[in-house]
Amino acid sequence: MQDYIKLNGTVIRQPDEGLGYDFETTYTEDSTRAMNGTLYASAMFTVESFSYEATWLTQEEMRQILSVVAKGRPFTLHYLSPYYGAWRDGRFYVGKGSLSVGRWNEAEERYEKLSFNMIGVDPI
Repeated sequence: MQDYIKLNGTVIRQPDEGLGYDFETTYTEDSTRAMNGTLYASAMFTVESFSYEATWLTQEEMRQILSVVAKGRPFTLHYLSPYYGAWRDGRFYVGKGSLSVGRWNEAEERYEKLSFNMIGVDPI
């Protein structure tokens, strides 16, 4: 059975092309490279992040998503993690997103595009 991306347990409009995936490792301040290019670094932690993009969302789909992600507070994302190789729940936050107003026709108001990045609260 296919699982779905969820925000705080609620199935949302699925992204057009799936979630983009990134990971980022933070290193200690004293990390450096020697003159020969060798890296001397101490990794502290790595977090996952996902990019979401959907087009032609209805007013209700937009409201449902923004009510969770637009305040900068952590939320629970249900997602397929490449790192863990499984669907799982994790805490994420969104610091910035953007949307484009599409068309406002009577009885069919749609947003052209919504995009944002969700960054993991806890390390992998």
